[in-house]
Amino acid sequence: MVKVDYKNSIVNLSNSLLNHFGVTPFHNSIPTIDKLLNGKKKVIVFLFDGMGKAILEKHLDKDSYFRSHIIHTMSATLPPTTVASTNAFLSARFPSETGWFGWVQYFKDIDRNIKVFRNTDKDTGEYLGDENIMNKVASYDNIITLINNKYKKNIAKQYMGYSVGKTPNVRFLNRFVKSAFDHAKSKEETFTYAYWTDPDGKLHENGTTSKVVTSNIKRIQKIIRSYASRNKDVAILVIADHGQVDVTYLHMCDHPDFYNTLKRTPSFEARCLNFYVKENKDKEFEELFNKYYGKYFELHSRKEVLENHLFGEGEMSPLARSFLGDYIAIAIDKYSLNRFIDDEPLKGHHAGGTPDEFLIDIIGLNL
Repeated sequence: MVKVDYKNSIVNLSNSLLNHFGVTPFHNSIPTIDKLLNGKKKVIVFLFDGMGKAILEKHLDKDSYFRSHIIHTMSATLPPTTVASTNAFLSARFPSETGWFGWVQYFKDIDRNIKVFRNTDKDTGEYLGDENIMNKVASYDNIITLINNKYKKNIAKQYMGYSVGKTPNVRFLNRFVKSAFDHAKSKEETFTYAYWTDPDGKLHENGTTSKVVTSNIKRIQKIIRSYASRNKDVAILVIADHGQVDVTYLHMCDHPDFYNTLKRTPSFEARCLNFYVKENKDKEFEELFNKYYGKYFELHSRKEVLENHLFGEGEMSPLARSFLGDYIAIAIDKYSLNRFIDDEPLKGHHAGGTPDEFLIDIIGLNL
């Protein structure tokens, strides 16, 4: 299994940004990025969901604009998934500190599995209200707030962009990119974070080798190149939060003896499962898990997770511990385990322990 490099991850990148704008970092920064940003007054980070190193290599030639401007390669968080990785970037801290782990998290106080981004009950579909449940227990000052507080004025801004429809929507993407550059022009010194949902959605639906994905990434590349060439005074970093792999589903319902060892359905992700085991069933759980799934997943006890700091360096926060079950299973092959977490099978997925999911290229423009 690939492990997070705690000195060279998406967390360390955001600590480089804090360092660049004079904010005391929480963790090590990345020296390569520190050096390249030195003296740059305007910085934009574009994060394109799912566009990890392996995805770029599958869809763009080596001499393409994006790949010819790769300046560094880093790792995502564990799990390499949007919930964990984007919050890690925005907080400049690891999931072990923030408590943001995966698509579904179990809240002991209310005895419910919650889709934390959608703020809905996983089992009933109930919407929990406009205030996200995680913000009630796991709020943090993000890098936008920290930079603005340092400068005592709003020089940093965040943009969230969403693809519309099944094909690349040029108008929406162009408007999103333009907004980021317009903010960069607004003041002498600026930081802009701009998140776009694709190609992640296209990868989930079509798989990692689809021509739909190729078209989507080339469109992103073309628009970023156009704006970068017209704004030479803006330093641009293009990153992802994780990559993806093509997956095949295994179903726990095929093995009721195993499923009967569990207190409740697992949480987190289908390629990084957080298991809660019935009392005095640990040995049986381990034996049956290894029998049915041991070839495809690494199994770690809660004790091993904490001792090995799998979700981030340092001691896990009490909040993060509250979401941790008895065992974590991390995919090391192409398999996702059942449909208790995913509403429907996906062709491409992430959150497992393979290099294709973990590794992220940093593309540097106007540096």
